[in-house]
Formats: sequence, C-alpha cells, structure tokens
Amino acid sequence: MRDQVRPDGNFIKSWGSNGKGPGEFDLPHSLVFDAQGLLYIADRKNERIQVFDADGNYVSESQHPGAPCGLFMGDDQHIWLAAGHTGQIMKLDLKGTVVGMISGAGQGKTLGKYGEAHYIAVSPRDEIFVADTLNWRIQKYVRE
Repeated sequence: MRDQVRPDGNFIKSWGSNGKGPGEFDLPHSLVFDAQGLLYIADRKNERIQVFDADGNYVSESQHPGAPCGLFMGDDQHIWLAAGHTGQIMKLDLKGTVVGMISGAGQGKTLGKYGEAHYIAVSPRDEIFVADTLNWRIQKYVRE
C-alpha cells in the first residue's frame, strides 16, 4: 500500500506494481465491484482477474487466457468478461469459474466474431453489447 490522503476529494491510496505475482499487474484493464465490496481487476497481460478488498488487500485470482479486457458485474453477481484476442465472451461466477460462453475469434464482417473483444456492457433487459477494437464495431446479443 502507498499514499493516503484526506476525504476532501484528494488522493487516498494506490497499490500494485509491475509484475506477475499477487497484487502485481501487467496492464490492468478494467475493474468492477461485487455486492460485498470486493474489487475484480482484469490483469490483461497476466491473463487473469485479480480480486482485492476495498483497501487493496489481495484476496484471490482466476486465470483467463486471451487477454482479459472488459469486465461487467451483473445484478445477479455474475461477471461478464470480454476476453480480447480469443473472441470469447464469458459469464463467470465470483470465483472465476466459467458458467456460460459466447465464442468467436475472427476478422471482417462475420457476425459473432471478434478481432478483439475489448469491452462489454449488459443492459437491464439482458442485452449484451461487445466492443470490438480490431473490427471497429459494436455487436449486440439478445436472449431468444
């Protein structure tokens, strides 16, 4: 842990450093909180999601090949993960276990394929939106 500052809007603290160990990062990319206040951080080049408490104490991690990029925390406390170059969109439980997946790496105009699934958002109507930074588009999924 480093620096702390007053609650008047000034900087409070930071944590982490470059590396591969617990609490270290190689391109932290997206973050979300669960209902208990745990912080999930996509550690892109280390191909994992690290979990911390709100004070920055390391709790756990889960491995996710393919450059974990975007995270979204659903109201049901499942994490949606856009997994970069693998083109996988994963629904995870809070331990990082895959409970559902949409998959498709690829270039061009093919629907459901991604050059890089980079960020994800899920609407209140369960519509899934995925930003693809290599194919320059957003794709939308709806439940049938």
